[in-house]
Amino acid sequence: MSGADIERFAKQEVGNLSGEEIDPQKKKIETLDPKEIQSYYDKFNKSVAGRTSFQTGTKDIVALDVMPKDTSGEVNWTAAVTMGIIDPAPSIDMDVIDEPPFELNIFIEAKVPLMANVLFPHSIHTYWLKCSNCHPGIFLPQVGANDIKMSEIFEGKWCGRCHGKVAFTFWPRANCVRCHIIPKGQSLSKEHWQ
Repeated sequence: MSGADIERFAKQEVGNLSGEEIDPQKKKIETLDPKEIQSYYDKFNKSVAGRTSFQTGTKDIVALDVMPKDTSGEVNWTAAVTMGIIDPAPSIDMDVIDEPPFELNIFIEAKVPLMANVLFPHSIHTYWLKCSNCHPGIFLPQVGANDIKMSEIFEGKWCGRCHGKVAFTFWPRANCVRCHIIPKGQSLSKEHWQ
């Protein structure tokens, strides 16, 4: 090994003071201190934005331009799934068995007299998430056990654990009707929902 080879080798392996034999085929694994990031989603979004910015010279993610948008201009992931634009795998773990969505709609009476009532569709939520993501940690799975308030949702509780962060936002006001879809005086039994 020449002097130049030794110098190049030393520069590549700075910090390896353990005395272990170095395998150049072995990839290094970067670890992050969990305190440096707020959540997995923050890390993921920063990573995607960084790669996109590097590859395209822009901070925009071009692939999202073709996706359906909601009233605030954000990607409408529900529409993307139902229109067949995307069909994500159930997990990055290939051994995970895909479970079908749970077909149960929950009627929630809005506390404000002029506000339409809510129809909560388990189907799209269980398309993306396991039941254990919400039950029993966020919602108790029994009728009347959850005193849900919009003010608390805006504070990040209940539905606000995801909505406004990784799922569609509350504003503009047109997004209200994505949940508040049953006019007062009508019952779930009279309606036909897709």
